[in-house]
Amino acid sequence: MPEPERFSGAPFPGLAAPGGPVRSWLGALVGALLVALLLIPVGAAAQAPLEPPYLGPPAGFAAAETDHFRVFAEAGGPMTADAFAIAYGPQLEAVYAELSALLPESGRTIELYLYRDDAAYAEAVADLPEPDLRPGPVTAASQRGTVALSLPSLLARSPLEQEGALRHALAHVVLREAGGGGVPRGFAEGFAGYVERPAAAGLARAAALVQNARTRDRLLTWSDLNRPQPPQGNPADFSAHAYSVVAFLIERYGLQEFGAFVEAMAAEPDWRAALREVYQRSPTELEAQWRENLPRWAAGGWRENAFAAFDLAPARDLLALGHYASAQRELEQSLRLFTDLQLTDLQAAVEPLLRESETGLQAEALMEQIEQALGRHAYDRAAILLSQARTQYATLPEPQRPTPLLDRYDELAQTGLGAAADLDAATSRATSWRDYPEARGAALAAGAAFAGLGDQVMYDRATATLRDLDDRQLRLTLLLATLAILAAAWLALWLWARGRSELDWGR
Repeated sequence: MPEPERFSGAPFPGLAAPGGPVRSWLGALVGALLVALLLIPVGAAAQAPLEPPYLGPPAGFAAAETDHFRVFAEAGGPMTADAFAIAYGPQLEAVYAELSALLPESGRTIELYLYRDDAAYAEAVADLPEPDLRPGPVTAASQRGTVALSLPSLLARSPLEQEGALRHALAHVVLREAGGGGVPRGFAEGFAGYVERPAAAGLARAAALVQNARTRDRLLTWSDLNRPQPPQGNPADFSAHAYSVVAFLIERYGLQEFGAFVEAMAAEPDWRAALREVYQRSPTELEAQWRENLPRWAAGGWRENAFAAFDLAPARDLLALGHYASAQRELEQSLRLFTDLQLTDLQAAVEPLLRESETGLQAEALMEQIEQALGRHAYDRAAILLSQARTQYATLPEPQRPTPLLDRYDELAQTGLGAAADLDAATSRATSWRDYPEARGAALAAGAAFAGLGDQVMYDRATATLRDLDDRQLRLTLLLATLAILAAAWLALWLWARGRSELDWGR
């Protein structure tokens, strides 16, 4: 059995290196494996190549494993293999799950070699047959499913840059396995960049590079991109063109079709024939469509990335902030992706988040209607809508409930309803002079409340009611005063007309 391909510069022991009993035991093991391989039918062996046996870490390295990755860390580095597996293992497994949803799993364990410094890392990747177009702290040797990392350089990057570098390298490894080594350089680099999900600033620069090339009539053709050796020039131009091609194919025809295209290249060495077989269009027609789409893509279409829909964290963050419309757009993209790829578990995960966003949107719509009702001083409708809004928000997490605002709206609505009730009471008691104090107090309270609410119409009604009450009281007072004057005058007249008394009691 041939020894697995290793990065140069790493001291990997050969299969025959151990001596004594260990040599005999390993010889027996290798012989048994060879016999097993001979007994496997040729078709089955071609479909499921066996992974070489794991013989432990190379000298000077320590090992750790996750479900699909084996980590070898060089002694003396800033992080042990176990620490790296704990810190980055979940992230690596998440990327692997995304890629496996689109491309067939190879069953091989992906090996990562963590070098203690840049010098050891540079020596390890110096002789790769396909050197990385954009040298960085992570390099994929996709021929055998291995990745090399310079730990100090990787750890010096931002978390986003670390994730992007790891995603880029893993995409190269998984793509080569899925395509049987037949995916040409342009499609491979474009797919790795697409899976990487670069920062917006980097993508904007890539879009500008492609647009400038288009304006100058210097676009790289698909044949240029997919030759064994990339064309001479700025590697950033090559990467930008490759990204735009893969983005076009995925966004126009879908991820499933691109996955089928990769699988087709495992059996069809001619990428043009594979394109024709999967997309049912000639490569010339597809390339023409790509050229036609470039202005839209360069104008902002580069922001779209189907792989971003795998990550539900941005949508959850938007929900937590109460940005329900934006969260719903993100979640709908995720649901479409998971439905297309028949990822039922992920569909089940996104559906309650979608319901939460819909509930939030309904609650927000109710809040807008409440504000409008209060603006029209329709206090009874505002109170009904408030009850509905509280019911909707009760199903959302506590941090998403605008309780202070709901309480404020409720206070305004109840103030308006109370003032209207006071005004009705004042109006109904206005005809009884005995209820004048209570009626006047109710009218005064209603007018003050409506003034505070800015309700001019109801304030004028309360003022008119108060004026009417005061006028009624004034008329009653004047009437009573007039009656009193008339009574006094009558009494005076009576006394005058009566004259001196005929009886003289003084005698």
